[in-house]
Amino acid sequence: MPSAFSTPSSDRGRLADGQPVSLLAELVDPAEAESAAAGGAEGVGLLRSWFAVRRDGAPLPVADQQAGYRRVLRTFPGARVAVEALDPGERQGAFGIRGVRALQARPDVLSAQLDALSGAARETGAEQVDVGIVTATVTEPDEVTWFLEEARFGGIATAGVLVDLPAAAVLAGTILRAASFATIDTDGLTRYAVAADRTAGTGRWDDPWQPATLRLAELVGASGSLAGKDISARGAGAADPLLACVLIGLGVTSLVLPVDRLAPVRAELARHTFSDCLRYAELATRAASAQDARRRVTAAVDH
Repeated sequence: MPSAFSTPSSDRGRLADGQPVSLLAELVDPAEAESAAAGGAEGVGLLRSWFAVRRDGAPLPVADQQAGYRRVLRTFPGARVAVEALDPGERQGAFGIRGVRALQARPDVLSAQLDALSGAARETGAEQVDVGIVTATVTEPDEVTWFLEEARFGGIATAGVLVDLPAAAVLAGTILRAASFATIDTDGLTRYAVAADRTAGTGRWDDPWQPATLRLAELVGASGSLAGKDISARGAGAADPLLACVLIGLGVTSLVLPVDRLAPVRAELARHTFSDCLRYAELATRAASAQDARRRVTAAVDH
């Protein structure tokens, strides 16, 4: 499959039949880059933007942001590194003007971040194809087109979408005509699909095994396959070793994981073939509940 990134071929995650599945790190802070590399991460699927925001909510100066990006790029030379776009939005509970909507209202925030990221790429000699930026709360293809144009104007050729809303999953086919790649946020999709507020202790409703979440992920995976675009997944769904296999069956090509989840997910993937993953995906998406989906797949593995 064509890739927006040049992913290293050595030490990749693999299924039992040899099919590669890239295992990428999710970093909260650039200081985690070295431990991620030591843990076998093949790149950085998502560098969260929190480190680049001061306590008062204002972005760090460009030089400080650039230092953080430089550290990550130097740790992963020639590997995929995707950075989360800053979110200057206002939140009202689970909603509000956030993600790409907020950036369209405050393009100066994105412009400064792009200056920092492109500056770090030049300093480290990173190829444009290796460095990307990703935004959330996308609902329309025009938002992606705007984001991609801004990124390219700012010196970053690769711009993706964090699929955290059902609308983005349903419109994945048209969104991926513009986006360089997509990352399925299993946490966000679950919350918005079944109205599960993570701050309210909603229990079983925020389970990433929810069939509704998996069917939305299936739309994204199928659209990515048709468009020849990379589809990754992050969140609790990707970090669950068995559910990671289901996601591969749904069309996900790489997984974005906390450092401590790289080894267990890598080991589980090595136990299953791609045909197995396709079978697990079919079982899970036909289930009546999260509990039923988990039970069906577990039974198929144990059989």
